[in-house]
Amino acid sequence: MPHPPQAQQLPTLPQQMSPEQREQREFQLTLARTNYNFMHSYLEPVPMSADLPDSEKFSLDFELKVVEVFIPLAENFQKVVMGLLKRELESDLPDAAFKKVRDSFEKLSGELSLLHPERDARDLHAFFENVASLPKAMEGLVKLPKDLEKMATGLATVFKQFIDNQPTAFLKSTLYDMLSEDHGRDYLQAQSLEDYAALFIALPPPMMLQIEQQPWMPKGEKPCEQDWFFGYLQIAGFNTTNLRGVVMESMANSKTTVLSELQKKFPVSDAILQSVTGDKSITLSDAVRQNRLYVCDYALFDGVPSDMMNGEQRYLSAPIALFYWNPTPPPVFPTGTEGVLQPIAIQLTQSFDAEHAPIFTPNDCADANDANGLKWRIAKFFVNVHCAIQHETIAHLADCHLIIEPMVVAAHRQLSDQHPLLKLLIPHFRFTININDDAIHTLITPGGVVATNVGPAIESTRKLLSETHLAWRWDENNPDNLFRLRGVDKLPVFPFRDDTRLLWEATKNYVGDYLRTYYRNDQEVRDDNEVQGWIHEMTSPLYAGFKGLGGLSAGADPARPLVLESLDYLIQIVAQIIYIAGPQHASVNYAQYPLMSYMPSVGGTIYREPPTRQTELKTVQDCLPWYPPLDIALYTSSFEYLLSSVQYDTFGHYETNPRKPYFSDSRVHSVVADFRDQLALIEIEIRKRNKARPMPYPFQLPSQIPNSISI
Repeated sequence: MPHPPQAQQLPTLPQQMSPEQREQREFQLTLARTNYNFMHSYLEPVPMSADLPDSEKFSLDFELKVVEVFIPLAENFQKVVMGLLKRELESDLPDAAFKKVRDSFEKLSGELSLLHPERDARDLHAFFENVASLPKAMEGLVKLPKDLEKMATGLATVFKQFIDNQPTAFLKSTLYDMLSEDHGRDYLQAQSLEDYAALFIALPPPMMLQIEQQPWMPKGEKPCEQDWFFGYLQIAGFNTTNLRGVVMESMANSKTTVLSELQKKFPVSDAILQSVTGDKSITLSDAVRQNRLYVCDYALFDGVPSDMMNGEQRYLSAPIALFYWNPTPPPVFPTGTEGVLQPIAIQLTQSFDAEHAPIFTPNDCADANDANGLKWRIAKFFVNVHCAIQHETIAHLADCHLIIEPMVVAAHRQLSDQHPLLKLLIPHFRFTININDDAIHTLITPGGVVATNVGPAIESTRKLLSETHLAWRWDENNPDNLFRLRGVDKLPVFPFRDDTRLLWEATKNYVGDYLRTYYRNDQEVRDDNEVQGWIHEMTSPLYAGFKGLGGLSAGADPARPLVLESLDYLIQIVAQIIYIAGPQHASVNYAQYPLMSYMPSVGGTIYREPPTRQTELKTVQDCLPWYPPLDIALYTSSFEYLLSSVQYDTFGHYETNPRKPYFSDSRVHSVVADFRDQLALIEIEIRKRNKARPMPYPFQLPSQIPNSISI
């Protein structure tokens, strides 16, 4: 006998329904499989959605949120470009001959708004007509601003694309074309470090430029360029995934680094450690045994080719950076803390050479001919750039976006609309396929965002994505295991780890309470044919192909070799999905503009080879050639602002009107309420912690985490 209509609307396990109702569920899934299918050919072997189903497309309210972010972004872009153009006119063109040019420029820069394209087009035409009418003898000078002309006029096209098409149109090739080479590009090279700070006119200064000067900070350089900040980035920065503990002996299934193996390619010594720390009693072996020695090794970039951009060669290396947890903070490091992660030494290649690949230290105790510390500054920049490249390619795109997408496809193919698990997951899947579809056409394409903003050739980026996906293992990325495997579980302070563990525990509790509302025991999990089908697609190489789910069991059916027999493991799987889509993605996405947008500290590209022992650097001005040109820097910071500023919803909150709850089943209303209570307490705890930190870490505040990967 059929259930009454209201009962049909409530989430129900398939085995609890009548044969007729189960047949209806299977028919609905058959229809779903016409919209949700896997594709492996675009980024082989990464599984992606073959289509963009209508139900996965951005909603109007989402696009409006993006528009709100785009308006100040476009205004900032326009003002910076106009400022660069004005600087060229003032510095290169004599007053008497170019009054008409200046007058038309003043009119142009005073009125250009992007919201009046016809008027703007007239003003732009008048300006460049005046430029064109200059004496032929001055032709060489007036060609200089051609790239800036293209950037200024191209904004109207970008804005129209943005309104007419997708909210990520700003990232498409039109903007890239605006940055392409026309004539000489010397005018787009920074003349001072302040040129990079001046890129933020209509946008709030990023967090890294708003760090207040403290009494313990050294004078004469921005806080974000100091050693304490460099060390702090590894545990509370835009990408905290690279730090590894150094150990004495290798351990099975460990991702730590063995000291003897490290020293074979990076011969750091006791003398270097003692000189930098000022502690003559400490040795490397002592530091290892006390869990105080850590390393970031970017060996994955060894031999990876870079490419040219706008006629300029870019460079990569494979740096290694060593850090020491110093329980007694030295001068110019934060005071009143349990200790600091102090940078000790950097080598910019995977093999040491005293002349061509020396070891750089803060005090030049390894004889790198760096008495004024400018090579150390450049060495830190190299490490930060490679951290940023690893961030965009792996920590962000590969380990978040491209992990969740196949889960969305598998869930819709195997879990009917009435399944309680699909109901739970849908808010955490929202818009992920759409934003990834945009990425296919804008991010990881030749001439796209990644090719412009980061150093490796696009073919190398795609190869790194594929290799990373093949190596990804489910249980290893569980927060209960991750920090221990990396050997960073014993670090006394690790803001990302410490904050994210609170969210992980709350998420596990929430998922457990929710699923136990529907599953009374393990047997009910075994009997759920939809969940078993979902597990099959999650693990089969023909579909999502995830590896490393150690809690699954061998099945009797050769066609489905893995089965789920444990409610506890189902809870862990689902909690990890929600965690990746929410807190993990937030930690890398929303730190981009705050901590990656001031190029002399953190950039995505390098424009000169690593310094050697013979390299002469006398002033900070001599460091400028390593940094990106101003157009690339502006493009990068604009891209980061867009991605870091759009938040569609809030973690654990699923409705805009609290009187219309997302979950129709009243039995789970208290479960959701308890989850939100836990998140509110976590918010309070993290805010308390941030008051005592040298720099706030806001990227795991529940209020600043969305439910899904939607941007």
